Amino acid sequence: MSTFVAPIDVGMGDLFISLPVFQALIEAGEDVYLVARSFRQIGLSNRIVGIKGEIAEADLCLSSDDRLINLRAHPLQTDHNWASAEFEDFFGLPRIEKIIEKIAIDFGIVADYRNLAKLQFEHMPALQNTILFVPASDGFYKHWPTANWLSLASALQADGHKIAVLGEKNHSMALEALIAAGLEWLPTATIDDAIDLISNCLAVVSVDTGLMHIAVQQGVPTCAFVHPRNIHHRSAANVKVFEGTACSSKCQPVKILKPDYAAAANLNVNLKFNREYCKLPDAENCMAVITPHMVLAEINVQICHNKKA
Repeated sequence: MSTFVAPIDVGMGDLFISLPVFQALIEAGEDVYLVARSFRQIGLSNRIVGIKGEIAEADLCLSSDDRLINLRAHPLQTDHNWASAEFEDFFGLPRIEKIIEKIAIDFGIVADYRNLAKLQFEHMPALQNTILFVPASDGFYKHWPTANWLSLASALQADGHKIAVLGEKNHSMALEALIAAGLEWLPTATIDDAIDLISNCLAVVSVDTGLMHIAVQQGVPTCAFVHPRNIHHRSAANVKVFEGTACSSKCQPVKILKPDYAAAANLNVNLKFNREYCKLPDAENCMAVITPHMVLAEINVQICHNKKA
């Protein structure tokens, strides 16, 4: 019997945050396959230790002996809007780990978000003193002011660390501003490149994006910037989550990106992601409350703890 696991949603980060379910099944001795829900998840199975392979969701054809663990096919997905006050009253403050844990338990699986199995990666010793910045994502509110990134970079460089940035060039004003200011950009033509770079670096500072979830999975000291109502908080010991403030009504996108329910049958991947930028001045940006000093202090604590471990 083979077990096919479809992640909680279609994004790259959605796969990484679903990995404890895969890990539990692999450790139980099952033959596990990834059901890739979108182009963002194709090709990642070669890095998951113990997995048998992957198949695109559109090509999935089960035999009578096979089992499908579809993390979207559950009442918590199909019957609720996770962003609603009603869901919070019903479930408590939504956190993606708690939601997946509950779904997994109903499939008879215990997912462990405290002890994560690292993905396979190539060793790159030259990066051992490099701190990676990930300044950009698809969310309109996921933006830390450029001046803050540069102030943090200056302080870390004064401490003898190298700084480099990751992200897609020509897709992000936040990334391009840091490159223009002189920070080194490390290209990641593939997700494999990103996994290798992140796995070898000293620490990661990131907005909430798939690359941040890679750093958490790999045990890399991580500082993550999230919106206060963001469900993607992580509980692993190697990550410190910094919350911004609630977005002003002046900085809200037109609400065409999400269906009424989280698990619409045919979610359009291209509509899920929104590349708008905050319309407010930097000082009023929802992430501006997170100061470079706060992040610097936490990075030093995380690095020190990691070295002792």
